[in-house]
Amino acid sequence: MMPPRPWLMGIVNATPDSFSDGGRSFEATVRHALQLLEDGADILDIGGESTRPGAGEVPVAEELDRVMPVLTELKKWRPDCRISVDTRKSKVAEAALAAGAEIVNDVSGLAFDPDMAAVAAKFGAVIILGHTRGTPQEMVSRCNYRMLIRDVTDELKRTAGMAAEAGILPEKLWFDPGIGFAKTAEQSWELLRHLEELAELGPLVIGHSRKSFLGYPAGADRECATAAVTMYLRMQKVLAVRVHDVRSARIMFDVAEKLAAAGE
Repeated sequence: MMPPRPWLMGIVNATPDSFSDGGRSFEATVRHALQLLEDGADILDIGGESTRPGAGEVPVAEELDRVMPVLTELKKWRPDCRISVDTRKSKVAEAALAAGAEIVNDVSGLAFDPDMAAVAAKFGAVIILGHTRGTPQEMVSRCNYRMLIRDVTDELKRTAGMAAEAGILPEKLWFDPGIGFAKTAEQSWELLRHLEELAELGPLVIGHSRKSFLGYPAGADRECATAAVTMYLRMQKVLAVRVHDVRSARIMFDVAEKLAAAGE
């Protein structure tokens, strides 16, 4: 029997410098987000700061200027849509949650802003605890693990403890093992091979789409490699997959479910 279908988290980059699809105008970003919903996104993940390796920090005011107009406009058009805000900053998270977001996606795992956990607790929001080490500027030099899976698990457990101390309920914690964040390409592949062990932490969110580690077996064609990993994730016990191309992921999931049903 197939596990439940993962939720599709559509990526909405409200940034000029995203490695994949930044630089859209406000109007184009909103249109893109609405199309992701039409394509089958269960959640929209809106981010105003690139956290790719080497990316610089964006001031709070600028990040708010990027994220909040998009979020507010989406809530006008689709008040029922479920929105996650992809931010490391508590002030951005607080504004987004007050405007109707339900989820905070903190790739720093509460390490960047000491007030983040308190803000999530105040709103009763779900928080995605991402695993990384250091800032985007230094993470590429911090891939030294003794035992990758154990180390990532232990570090996320410590982060979960910080969240609990701030008053965040266990059912509000989702975990992202941080594909590509302070990980080499091979370490990112190893994380994907050990999802069952990582799932012992709690609900898993996997962000793999178009990342550089995919180029190692697939050359320059990250899109095809993304699709292959997305289909692999469909067969794993993960809660959500974070993708750019929601339409293709939804079609793959629908086909897989049709084939599975034919054998019952």
